[in-house]
Amino acid sequence: METQVGLELCTAGNAETLTINGQCTIVPGMLIIHSPVFPMLELSRSAEYASEVLQDDIGNIYSLFSQNIPSPQHIYAITPFVYLSDAQQQFFLQRVDAIAAKERQLATINNPLQRNILTTVINLLKQETIMEHAFLFSEQLLQDTKPPSHKRQVLMTFLLSLNQEYKQHRTVQYYAEKQALTTRHFADIVKHETGYTPMEWINMVTINQAKNLLRQPNILVKQVADELGFPEQFTFRKYFKVHTGLSPSEYQKRR
Repeated sequence: METQVGLELCTAGNAETLTINGQCTIVPGMLIIHSPVFPMLELSRSAEYASEVLQDDIGNIYSLFSQNIPSPQHIYAITPFVYLSDAQQQFFLQRVDAIAAKERQLATINNPLQRNILTTVINLLKQETIMEHAFLFSEQLLQDTKPPSHKRQVLMTFLLSLNQEYKQHRTVQYYAEKQALTTRHFADIVKHETGYTPMEWINMVTINQAKNLLRQPNILVKQVADELGFPEQFTFRKYFKVHTGLSPSEYQKRR
């Protein structure tokens, strides 16, 4: 499964999230950007939380940003959410509906040429919508953005690496060695900057993604375990219950 990037518009309820800049409450009208470049962790969400999501494989849009990847200090300056006006919300929702309609149409077409054409149209609509809203996030940047401190750079590098590699690597030692730091010094920096230990971050990111996958309709627990890099379903089930108090199946039923 490719890494997914995209946009999410909160339409009801609220959610508590944690970013590199601290904790934030997501409320209706707030647009969230999901990308490994902007690590964000969901801590909780209300029962009535609802949203509309537009996402795509990272490979499909990477070329659009490859010449304009933000510098570390700019990544630090950007928060992965922004408020939309009523008109902007309506525009986003109309785009999501239009893309969904074309995806439903695609499922009914057997002609290879027509499928290729419609697939291209869908991809272009997704790319255009993501780029248009990326412009809103870019408005947060300031020309005189100050470079982050050394400790903040260590934290940023860790969170970026973690969001890209948590399926393969879930030890503090691995991420400390990537930055040529001792495990203890690395852990002290992360704890000082965020209030959480590196191991707590690793577990939170893994559980957060597990919950996202378990919310998908008709997905099997074994599929989630495989996707997250666990050697077997039993190991994932035990890990999930330790950190949530529920088995994956119990979590799915409650959702």
